[in-house]
Amino acid sequence: MRKNIIWAVVGALAVVAAVLCWAVGPVKTGLALGGVATATLAAANIRHARRRDAAEPDGEAAPPDRWSRLIPGLEDASTPAEITACMEQARFATVWDAARTWAGGLVLWHVTVYPSAWTARAHDAAAYGAWAGDLIAAAIVDTAREDGLDTGDSSALLGLGLDRLASRLTDLRTALAALTRSADTPVQYIETAQHLSALAAGDADQQAAALFTAGIARQVLAVHADEGAVLGDRLPALAQWEAMRTMWHHRPAHGPYRGARPLADQREHVDLLAAALLHHRQAGSTGPARQERAYRLHRAALDDRVELLWSDPAPGELAALADQSARRLLEWDRTQPDASQDDCQQARWYDHPREYVRRAYRQDMAVDAEV
Repeated sequence: MRKNIIWAVVGALAVVAAVLCWAVGPVKTGLALGGVATATLAAANIRHARRRDAAEPDGEAAPPDRWSRLIPGLEDASTPAEITACMEQARFATVWDAARTWAGGLVLWHVTVYPSAWTARAHDAAAYGAWAGDLIAAAIVDTAREDGLDTGDSSALLGLGLDRLASRLTDLRTALAALTRSADTPVQYIETAQHLSALAAGDADQQAAALFTAGIARQVLAVHADEGAVLGDRLPALAQWEAMRTMWHHRPAHGPYRGARPLADQREHVDLLAAALLHHRQAGSTGPARQERAYRLHRAALDDRVELLWSDPAPGELAALADQSARRLLEWDRTQPDASQDDCQQARWYDHPREYVRRAYRQDMAVDAEV
């Protein structure tokens, strides 16, 4: 969404520039656009200042909204053990509340630790994640009702087998049937079923989108089933994810990245760099080399920092992604004209590419500090 807005603004500015150039000449046009750029940068600085000023005295920002707002006590829990205890003790008013909570956690964990599985729909991963979560929640409710576990406080849902849940999503038709089978199905699930049914009846691209949703929902459950037999076995993993997410938003940078920008800010910076490079490529150029290098550096540093948030070893493909991004930066630096005299040629970086990223990032921070 943010990238769409950026391109819309860029397009609008191009039209404005053409009109101004025709009406008042190139000099006044340059001054006008310079004023727009200054105002935009000022707004960005104001937003950054407000975010910084909203931080608490110890440097921690206000906690973000929790992914599972229906779990009591979660707002006061910080460690994985405390969060796990809250999840184990959670009681819900309806089976749908419980199913929505656990399905949301399973999906968000998967999006984080297996991002490559979502690459095909990365432009709208939030929507596909929500639809996949609805399919999983419906599978949970369907299975619970079949076993007579849909009464009481829904704590019995933690004993549901993950393989069995995945079997409910073997194909799109079966998955959609679970969404509308019950008379008390909440409206959001009925709307999801209607939307996915419409996609399934559409053109080839729409059908592919519907099939991807059902497939990724099944894959989420299958991956979790490889790590645990029943739903309750995955609570420690979900708790670790929640603790990591909290650190993402308000834990000061530490270790090799001490003094670096917050992770949420760095993610936004990487997205903006990627959007700028995409703009150049769509225009038929490669863009400035320094811009490509900045993207590779900040992408590698971001992946490295995310992997470091998890206990060793990090789950899924996070470590492999961090290594891959680091090697891409190292390979880029070695192909530059002045690379023969640069430190990047040292053999030690072949075996420790992430150490090279941390060193390069510290050098970049030092340059920024001087400027």
